[in-house]
Amino acid sequence: MGQSIRMAFILAVTILLAGCFDTFSLIETDYRPKGKSIAVIAGLDSEANVVMAQRMTEALRKNTRFQVMPHKQAAQAIPNYPVKIKGPYSSAYLEIEEDYNNTDKKKIKDIQQKVGADYLYVVWTPTATVTQGTIHQLHVIAQMFEGPGAKEVGHGKYAATAGRVGGCCLVPKPDDKDKANAIDETSEYVAKEIGEKMGMLKK
Repeated sequence: MGQSIRMAFILAVTILLAGCFDTFSLIETDYRPKGKSIAVIAGLDSEANVVMAQRMTEALRKNTRFQVMPHKQAAQAIPNYPVKIKGPYSSAYLEIEEDYNNTDKKKIKDIQQKVGADYLYVVWTPTATVTQGTIHQLHVIAQMFEGPGAKEVGHGKYAATAGRVGGCCLVPKPDDKDKANAIDETSEYVAKEIGEKMGMLKK
């Protein structure tokens, strides 16, 4: 992407995230971390979900003061990873209908103990907006858990929107580079939100 187009793309992603979704909210607004290590895992076994978890891992490493476990290390600690985990939604057809009480906390607790990080950030990508066979938005819902008891401390919902910006609109045929950029920029934005709200943002 050219610099001006890239900046317009970032702005478009930011507007979509800020205007449509609550990317990360703490359960207790005055919560402060009791530990420093964190791991990110996929809640579903799809390739897109694993890629999202990998990008979020890198974004948290870059933008926060957490000790971020490499995604490969977290994956090796979980038998047959990626695995399907019952997630925080009642349905996910055209969009995600969140239900944060629906998550399989027992399975999360077991995984968190295997991974051994103070915090486990789990991302699910159960649906996508598809137009003419091309993915335009990858819909994400996520929860943050504190170990060892898998206490939920935060959650959020957002979407990675792919498409090159032309004038005022997203070009209707995003390519693989557009999709990768969308995931990267979304991960950066969300990681900074997590860092800021948990008091762990890099200065």
